[in-house]
Amino acid sequence: MNRLLLFFSLNIIGLHFYGQGKNDLSIHYYIEAAKANSPLIADFRNQSEIEQAELERLKAMYTHSRLELNGDYLFVPVVSKDGGHAEFKWNARSATDYYGYDLGESSGSFHTVLTWTQPLILGKTSYKVAQGQAKVNTDIAHNRTRMEEHQLERSVTEQYLLCLLDKAQIDYTDSVSAVIERQTHIVRKLVENGFSKQSDLNLLAIEREANMELLTAFRQAYHTHLMDLHLLCGIADTTDVDLPELQLPIRWPVNDKSSLFTEQYRLDSLNISLSLRSFNLQYKPKLDLFINGGLQVGDFAGWYRHFGWSAGLTFSWTIFDGKQKRWKERQALWQQGSIRTYKENSEYQRNMRVKQCLSELHRYDQRERTLENQIAEYETILSDYGKELNIGQVSVLDYITVLRNKIQTERDRLLLRTNRQLVIAAYNYWNW
Repeated sequence: MNRLLLFFSLNIIGLHFYGQGKNDLSIHYYIEAAKANSPLIADFRNQSEIEQAELERLKAMYTHSRLELNGDYLFVPVVSKDGGHAEFKWNARSATDYYGYDLGESSGSFHTVLTWTQPLILGKTSYKVAQGQAKVNTDIAHNRTRMEEHQLERSVTEQYLLCLLDKAQIDYTDSVSAVIERQTHIVRKLVENGFSKQSDLNLLAIEREANMELLTAFRQAYHTHLMDLHLLCGIADTTDVDLPELQLPIRWPVNDKSSLFTEQYRLDSLNISLSLRSFNLQYKPKLDLFINGGLQVGDFAGWYRHFGWSAGLTFSWTIFDGKQKRWKERQALWQQGSIRTYKENSEYQRNMRVKQCLSELHRYDQRERTLENQIAEYETILSDYGKELNIGQVSVLDYITVLRNKIQTERDRLLLRTNRQLVIAAYNYWNW
């Protein structure tokens, strides 16, 4: 008995979670899946981590000491003829009759030195500039991530709406099939009783086949658009699912909120300013402390007596560079001008697109009211025709003509509603 209750409970829980999984196939689910599976977003996030690692490297370079081990071993081989016979020597010291480098000018030597260097001035300043650049680069990567997520939201929403349009057309075509079947049943009885012609029944059969062809086409379109949605979101599932309906809200602007589209230009401008500041640091005085110690010998006979050490300061200061600094500043000025022009043009286009979307929404509302009036009139006519068709007072051809007109008007309304949703998606995209 306990096992039976446990089995029953597990099945109920399984059905509950299965139903939850089906209900989770909302627009939010697909948008989050697209963000999670986007390689571009993953790349932008990795760029932020790379920038942080680069900042730590620059901190070590500008502020920490450096320890290096250097060494070299110089060979000066000669062919000696001392003593009346030729002899090859790797590192001759006292040959008088020989072929090779002049031993008075060069001789073999061995150097190995361990050098410790510590920046004294300019290091912290350089690191602060690098820290500012790293922050801007991280902000740029974050802004690109937000832009890509924002673009994915629009793309997924548009594809989702295409699927819903196909679904609405499937549902409406099914309802039309039910109407045709009902009228076919009535006309068949009229034909059997001699109140209607066989050709009327044939017309309804042709209309039924045409409607079935449309139903097949809409189902195929739904499958294609759904697979495109899964491909866009990185979902490895080829089965058809029933998407829930969607009514997009209009996101009205917030006055104190800066635009996501102009933020990139602000960051680019700031990045150029920091790059120029980093470039100008090379014209500041630079002072480093160094200490080295090791072995330097030219005569290997007493090598153990030539261990030693030294210390000192290195100073550098660029006085004149052929006006490179001036040309670099002019480049930065021109780059800032280009960014400002792009920013103004981007803001102009964004404002125009927002206004265009609002204008289109107003026109769509007017058109939808007109179509709804037409559909209401067609429904009234079809209701009257249906009653008259039942008693054979109207021809099937007239009924089918009005039905086709209503079907086309209904499809126009479905398309208009989808287009209106697409305009809302575009408005929400540009108004961010």
